[in-house]
Amino acid sequence: MANVLNKYAESLLEVAKTQGVAHSVYADLLEIKQALSNDTAFAAFAENPKVSNESRKAFVAETFKGVDTPLMNLLYILADRKQLGFIPGIVDAFVEYYNIDNEQAKMKVESVYPLSSEELDTLGKVFIEKTGYKKLLIENVINASLIGGIRATIGTTVYDGSVSNELNQLSKSFQKQ
Repeated sequence: MANVLNKYAESLLEVAKTQGVAHSVYADLLEIKQALSNDTAFAAFAENPKVSNESRKAFVAETFKGVDTPLMNLLYILADRKQLGFIPGIVDAFVEYYNIDNEQAKMKVESVYPLSSEELDTLGKVFIEKTGYKKLLIENVINASLIGGIRATIGTTVYDGSVSNELNQLSKSFQKQ
């Protein structure tokens, strides 16, 4: 199924880029995912085989009015194929393709206290130089177990400058001796 989600996402990105609306589609998809994240009624509707295609298309037309044409066309295709439940997976795949295409990545910064905008901007600049990305989408997460310092995660790479990590490394070095 992941292959199907990837094909939908990749096709949507290509069409949106051709029409110059990729950023708008990206923003709409993030909003849609947020809205659907805890909506059990949507999940039940999307997976109900008794709902007619006309009802699904009417739902899409009413719920998603105002989105760009490439996204609306995809939503109609999903409604017609009884695949509206694929939307969250397509969003994830689209975001991944969009980020690669725009040389940007999500960065999770864990710290003991909330970091200021200036601190996050400074960290972003440092990691942009270190990684070569053009842009980092930074999320600050509070993690008291770090004791101090920060832990940054970009993709699968973790940069751990926390006090707890330093203490663990020190403990391991003593155990080796």
